Amino acid sequence: MLEKCMNSEKCPIYSGVLKDLRMTAAAYRQQYCNAGSAGWGKCRRYQVKERGGKVPEQLLPNSLK
Repeated sequence: MLEKCMNSEKCPIYSGVLKDLRMTAAAYRQQYCNAGSAGWGKCRRYQVKERGGKVPEQLLPNSLK
């Protein structure tokens, strides 16, 4: 079984920008949050946080900037 991202339960995109987009939120969770370190390692939010930066609330896992 793959590990979940340690930030996934509190990630603000699920209570904010994706709040009313259940299918999209579920797809992000599957592809990034619940896909082990290979998945969350590709998440832009995780990458910014790991570098010690402030993660913008609107930043999505697949954002280019």
